[in-house]
Amino acid sequence: MAEVLPAGDRIKDYDSRVDPDAPPQEAQKQAEKRRKQHNVLGYFSLVQIHVMTLLVVLSSSGLVPLEDLAFAAFTTVYMIFMNSTILRPVTKGAPPNVMAGNKTVQVYSMVTVSVGLLLPSGYVLGGFVHGDQKALKAAAPHLFLLGCQILSENVAFRNDHISLPIRALVPIFYNVRRLFTIMEWWKVDATKGEESLGMHGSQAQTPFSADQWLKFGKYLALANMVVWTINLFFFLIPVFLPKTFKKHYEMEMSASESRAKDLQDNKDVSTDF
Repeated sequence: MAEVLPAGDRIKDYDSRVDPDAPPQEAQKQAEKRRKQHNVLGYFSLVQIHVMTLLVVLSSSGLVPLEDLAFAAFTTVYMIFMNSTILRPVTKGAPPNVMAGNKTVQVYSMVTVSVGLLLPSGYVLGGFVHGDQKALKAAAPHLFLLGCQILSENVAFRNDHISLPIRALVPIFYNVRRLFTIMEWWKVDATKGEESLGMHGSQAQTPFSADQWLKFGKYLALANMVVWTINLFFFLIPVFLPKTFKKHYEMEMSASESRAKDLQDNKDVSTDF
């Protein structure tokens, strides 16, 4: 909460533990420093902290193949390389969000999170109850990659030093890879039977019978295949990617014109003398 210092200057996010006798500018710096040190949830939301926990559990349990771990590491390194060399930020300030304020996109995002993250997370937990090792191994790679995507997007969209094209390429890279993992997931769930249910089998005390559990996994994998195929080929590539690159090059052209104008003004001033 903002408070009024003795000097009458209003300091944003003023902390009562900041020295009240300090000058307003110094008090503001101290308050900002404390806010950044203690505001972890301001950068990572509660959902994203749960995602990080899920990533740690999946990667440490051996359910995620080595190639998916390598893909996440390679994508991170490659995006850093592209952002620092070819697709560098145009301005020092925060680039605009090209889809900001679009309520349809917000609702669409909630649907994809529900189908792609929440329901598969419940499916993996249910796999432990049913002793369904095939369900765990089939759905874990998709969940792991989606979690990596969510965290990467969070960093990219909150960091002013990440360019607009990189923000668009991150979800595209992960979406393409996840389609292959979802396809494998669907193949496993489409062919497995009740014999795949382990120590608990059909006697597990859950709301689902064995037959219902198998159908749930099959239809959930199919739903993810449909949702993420539509997301890639009907939103990310034809809508989000062109808008992002268009805005990036518009900003780049505007910055170039501004630099050229400043250079011409400097030349005019030098010739006057």
